[in-house]
Amino acid sequence: MAAADAVAPDDGDHAVLRDDERGIPRSLSLLAALVEAEALRHAAAADADADSDLIRAFRGGATPTVRIGEFLERIHTFIQQESVRHVIEIQGACYVLAGIYLIRFIRSGAAREAGILIDPSTAHRLVAVAIFVGAKFGGPIDRLPTRWTVVFETSSDAAIRAREMAGLERRFLIAVDYRLFVRADQFDWFCRVLERGPRPSGRCGGSGAGRKRTAAEAVEGEAEDGRRCVYGLLG
Repeated sequence: MAAADAVAPDDGDHAVLRDDERGIPRSLSLLAALVEAEALRHAAAADADADSDLIRAFRGGATPTVRIGEFLERIHTFIQQESVRHVIEIQGACYVLAGIYLIRFIRSGAAREAGILIDPSTAHRLVAVAIFVGAKFGGPIDRLPTRWTVVFETSSDAAIRAREMAGLERRFLIAVDYRLFVRADQFDWFCRVLERGPRPSGRCGGSGAGRKRTAAEAVEGEAEDGRRCVYGLLG
């Protein structure tokens, strides 16, 4: 599948897109915190039977034991190393797009019908595919991540196999109906969500799960252009 053209307006100098003292985008760590909090809220789901093909696919054959934060940092570090040879790149905005795509996936009819959640058994594969899609459709068109599925295998200590990624990406895209366009205001909104971080359950008028649904509703009803391109605010 060919990546759509990425539109690159002014990103507004979002603080979440800046690198930390280690040279890692802050958006990576902030996204990891949200995913880890969501997986913790749904920890019990990991022990339930996998009653659908979608759950079985994203559970895979083995669950990575590495924490989400370290998993994403490994991915980013390995990509930086590979970029010297393969001219591939992953930018801070890709992690913002990944978070938006995760919400779209969880809110999709396919995910609801399957009963899949972001839980300890699915979180690594879900966030890996979301980042893969975010980098593929939101990154520079001449630096597509077409050669680095093996990075996910290395970063997960071989729990996620490189050969899984194509099938997981296809399931993910079908579930979101290829809705990859992100408006500037939606991108800005999720940057604020990342900056705010996970909130304790019971705040903002409900449980953590209720807050997640409210956040997801903010990206419902998005307009797509005819080419399904990504409005990724990439510099």
